[in-house]
Amino acid sequence: MKKVIISILILGCLCLGWGGYQYYSISQVGEYASPVEADVIIILGAAVWQHGPSPALQARIIHGMNIYKEGLADYIILTGGMGTYPPTEAEVMKAGLISLGVEEEVLFLEDQATSTYENIEFSKEIMEKHQWQTAIIVTDVFHMKRALLMAENQGITTYGAPVKDTTLYRNKALKFRYTLREVSAITYYYIQSFFRK
Repeated sequence: MKKVIISILILGCLCLGWGGYQYYSISQVGEYASPVEADVIIILGAAVWQHGPSPALQARIIHGMNIYKEGLADYIILTGGMGTYPPTEAEVMKAGLISLGVEEEVLFLEDQATSTYENIEFSKEIMEKHQWQTAIIVTDVFHMKRALLMAENQGITTYGAPVKDTTLYRNKALKFRYTLREVSAITYYYIQSFFRK
């Protein structure tokens, strides 16, 4: 019985250590990722609400537009499929960017993805079609590490442009909650990747 208790305590300490390290790493990558000039910007989708983009999606639209206006890339991939409410995340982002003055011809829609992995996978197909080699990923701070990791594992050279002008970043309770959730998500991805080999 004593050995069982010791084993449980050791396992618990390992889990806490892993979780603590990932929480710190997720926070650091998201906080300090910085975009540089690339072939294309990839804006990852977020929820569409009944009457338009969620605040998180709207913040990504605006941040992606700012990166584009800075001249860091000439094209934008909008990736995100159908959620609870139509239209697709990609279509909502397209409408938002056009309303902000971005030219329609620089926008490339990927409207089938239903997960971060598919966001990256399907965006890569568009990149390969146009022979683009490098990309700037626009997503939330807490989501950045996993997105960059997935892109790296699929052979894409990427740079992060984390969205900070959002309640999910400014509100400490929400930031903690979503970063903690991301610890579980990235752990699950590591496990999936291990068995996928």
